[in-house]
Amino acid sequence: MYIKFPVLVCGMLYFRKYSQHYENKAQSLEKQQLINEISLLRSQVNPHFLFNSLSVLSSLVYSNAQLAEQFIQELSRSYRYILDQKDQSLVSLQTELDFLRSYSFLLKIRFSDKLQVHIDIPDHLQKNAKIAPFTLQLLLENAVKHNRMSEKEPLEVQVFTSPDQTLVVQNRLQPRSAPVHSTGIGLQNIINRYALLCNRPVQAIETENHFVVKVPLIV
Repeated sequence: MYIKFPVLVCGMLYFRKYSQHYENKAQSLEKQQLINEISLLRSQVNPHFLFNSLSVLSSLVYSNAQLAEQFIQELSRSYRYILDQKDQSLVSLQTELDFLRSYSFLLKIRFSDKLQVHIDIPDHLQKNAKIAPFTLQLLLENAVKHNRMSEKEPLEVQVFTSPDQTLVVQNRLQPRSAPVHSTGIGLQNIINRYALLCNRPVQAIETENHFVVKVPLIV
């Protein structure tokens, strides 16, 4: 008994040590996977985002110098956000919303009254809740990509919260006459990242009239 007890204790300590080792290793791998997911998303955002923005800016410079200056400021804010979130798995909701507002401004210059973005989120959630970076920008970009819009039939995108601390991004279904090819990588990227961040899944729901994505807020 006196021999077995120390052996048992040593075995338990050994097991605990290596369990902690593998747990830390798993957490490290998960963090690296999140970083890889964000890097992939940034690589998709940067070229497309910058090309379209510069195209709009080139025409503004000659037609409206004052608006062109404001466009440059919002573009700088947006691009700074993209660069700053290189290694972040979570950001404050307020920071992400600031990015969304800048990004929405750039799109509004491009599409004018054809696009309407409505944000209605309580201040306390904006300050206290966290979200995976680029989530809202990507969902807005998807809505613009897959739906038609016109001055008579603008595309309305609503961003709001539900009572269960879920962020909702919703747009009316206005499918383009010629469907746009999509790999679905962007939305799947969000789903994969949240699978690592929390135990509440991202939900993508298509009803008869709307496309809705529900993203869990991390408080």
